[in-house]
Amino acid sequence: MVESSTPSPFVLGKPIKEPEDFHGREHARRELFESIMNMQPVALVGEHRCGNTSLLYQMMHEDVQAEFIEAGARDGLLFAFLNAQLAGDSPESLFRRLARTLKRADPDSSADFEEDPIDAYWLEDYLDDLADRDKRLVLLLDEFDVLAEFEPKFWEWFRGLITEYDMSIVVASRVDLGEFETQWGTGSPFFNMFRSIYVGSFTAEEAAAFLDFVSDLGGVDLRPVAPEIARFAGRFPYYMQVAGSLFHEHAVRGDDLLAESTIETVDQEFRARTEALFNDVWARLPAVERDALCWLAVDAQPEGREGVAFEQASQRLFRRGYVYDDAIFSTAMADFARRQMTRIELNAETGEVRIEKRPVELPPKEFALLRFLLSKRGEIVTKDEIAIAVWPEYSLETLGVTDAMIQKTISRLRKEVDAHGSSFQHIESIRGQGYRFRNANIATVYQGRDEFDDEDELEGGHSDVQEDAESIGGDGATAPVSTQGSEAAGND
Repeated sequence: MVESSTPSPFVLGKPIKEPEDFHGREHARRELFESIMNMQPVALVGEHRCGNTSLLYQMMHEDVQAEFIEAGARDGLLFAFLNAQLAGDSPESLFRRLARTLKRADPDSSADFEEDPIDAYWLEDYLDDLADRDKRLVLLLDEFDVLAEFEPKFWEWFRGLITEYDMSIVVASRVDLGEFETQWGTGSPFFNMFRSIYVGSFTAEEAAAFLDFVSDLGGVDLRPVAPEIARFAGRFPYYMQVAGSLFHEHAVRGDDLLAESTIETVDQEFRARTEALFNDVWARLPAVERDALCWLAVDAQPEGREGVAFEQASQRLFRRGYVYDDAIFSTAMADFARRQMTRIELNAETGEVRIEKRPVELPPKEFALLRFLLSKRGEIVTKDEIAIAVWPEYSLETLGVTDAMIQKTISRLRKEVDAHGSSFQHIESIRGQGYRFRNANIATVYQGRDEFDDEDELEGGHSDVQEDAESIGGDGATAPVSTQGSEAAGND
């Protein structure tokens, strides 16, 4: 039994500032300090909640600096941390915020930190003064992305500053600076200027060591549920903390962590806590990377040019921490991706039909029916409307389209589009009225869940021919259907 007063070893919702609470990233830290000593501008590239800000805070600690820089060299460095979110509205605001940061970091300076104006010339004078004192600025600039809308004139000056002055700069950014957009319209102003260090998921060794660390620190052994944590959170540091904290809470309450009921509860709690985060991630990802996640969510892979784009996007997703071992890092994230995908796609230009991303060849009439139903998604369509759309060549014929023709075509299309092992049906029979097409997302289809509740729906399934006959008002006979009118099928 774990003591109820046992503190949680997890730090959620804020950066980790203290070295004793920080874990892993040894390789990234070594590369960062190497870049500082070589005065190589470096970009720490990683997703929100992947540890970028925490890494910058670690670099501010003298004990951490001592691990990677010799004492004599440390004496000549002045470390200053600045969050660009606090100064992202204009260059003037950035300069003022930087002056306040430098005032705290450099109490021995004779610079006038209250001078008006605080501008580019002031900063250059400050760097000259710093050099006269045999010191060099190490500027750690967090949330660099928010400065993207600054005018090109600022970035021309910024490039010149980094080039001309002896200073080291580390920026944390969600995007690679080679993709940094400006109003120049000519690409990134930092092309081939910054070294990129990518911060994604933990390695397998780091993930295992992290569980050892929090298990010992928090007094709850989480190693037995390591497979479940990996299933929920992969090796993404923040999500590992979410999953681990949930298991820790259950252990403190006295629950058996290996019990199926506990694991299921943690799964649901994890999904509830991460849904909004996944929404935010999805909105920020480029369309090509969202598409790659959709392919991975259905365990498929495109070919040709689309396959090349998929491979490139997958590599970027790996660097972000969302993909490893050729799969989405989290079952919850994979389910989220499936909820973003309509199961059936039809390209109006090429006529290609895909079900769960896989191409499907349909006979002409089934294709025409699917195209019509997709165009009327969510609406009830009558037998006359189906006949006109699918059999236009019968419009002048005396016999017209029979009920049996419609029923058989619908039945054949159902066999093509409905998912095996799921009770969900895309083509819904509405008694006495007609049919309604439901192109649900993939997750809904396989959960067999109905998101389209309606008073007019029949109870149960609608897969047999007799129900189809009732939905168009007949008794299963092959009476001709007029293609001249638009009367609702089966009206009494």
